[in-house]
Amino acid sequence: MAALPAPKDDGILVETYYERLEALKEMFPATLRNVTSKAVSGGWTLFTFTKQAAWIISTTAMIMVLPYIIEKERADNEKAQVQQQRQMLLGPQAAVQGSQPHY
Repeated sequence: MAALPAPKDDGILVETYYERLEALKEMFPATLRNVTSKAVSGGWTLFTFTKQAAWIISTTAMIMVLPYIIEKERADNEKAQVQQQRQMLLGPQAAVQGSQPHY
């Protein structure tokens, strides 16, 4: 088996990704880097706060509204059942008359 040829040294500098990022930092002034860093940090803080607020609001609303919805559904079912019983006992007209107020 033949040995692989040794790489040529053409003066090409081999650098890591970390070294490239470090070199990019030197491209921009420190004030711009600081402002960008603070903006990203503030955006992340706002995102975190919004996420927590949405969770709190949605769970609180569910806990407060869900019992009302269940109770309303139960009351509607009771009304429908009473109306159906009245219709079976007294006929179709009694169910309609029973739901209207008497004057």
